[in-house]
Amino acid sequence: MSFFISNKYRSLNFKPRESINLLDTIIIHYTGMKNAELALNHLCNKDSKVSAHYFVNEEGEIWQLVDDSDIAWHAGVSKWLNRKNLNETSIGIELVNPGHEHGYKLFSEKQYKSLEKLIEILVKKYDIKKDRILGHSDIAPSRKLDPGEKFDWHRLAKKDLAIWPSKILRVPESMKSDKLLYNLLYEIGYDVKNHFKPSLLAFKRHFMPNDIYIGVNENLVNIAYSVYKDFSKVRSLY
Repeated sequence: MSFFISNKYRSLNFKPRESINLLDTIIIHYTGMKNAELALNHLCNKDSKVSAHYFVNEEGEIWQLVDDSDIAWHAGVSKWLNRKNLNETSIGIELVNPGHEHGYKLFSEKQYKSLEKLIEILVKKYDIKKDRILGHSDIAPSRKLDPGEKFDWHRLAKKDLAIWPSKILRVPESMKSDKLLYNLLYEIGYDVKNHFKPSLLAFKRHFMPNDIYIGVNENLVNIAYSVYKDFSKVRSLY
């Protein structure tokens, strides 16, 4: 497919990044507005105080609103592992989708193809590891739902652009405890200390999109353990 990133629209909502070498994370969002035009205007309006680096519409067209070398205001109050305020170390990608408030729907095939190509470029350019390709709700579970349960993380993982467990492992008996799920989500990166239930739902939206309820069962714990093992494996390599 042909691939083109337009600079036709630019946002004034950014500040200089201290060092491009700090950039190591990609955060995927949905726009959560009724249409692409409204979302684009919002991200480029200086009074909105929000922005993103890239904007991908339903036809797969891409606009770069903020340079990679600058900090866009897309993550807000956020936490992953021991890091807070992920704006400073991340690139934000907005996918046009009305979101949960305006008729949430599947993302288009053209969006996925453009997103995958864009992520491939960014991963190679900045040596971003796949455990650092996350959704907005992963890093801000008490505030955000995007990109949501209709976003196909498994598809990205098949292209080695995200983490998805290759098989579901059973938790060893020696590890089982009342705090096991809490500990697994904590080790993956979620802010369970401040937001356990929202973190659990964010995890489910990402890795168990057909079960976005607060309930806990053995299958959930086994999946969390399998995801934890895959995150740990990637992190052990750097």
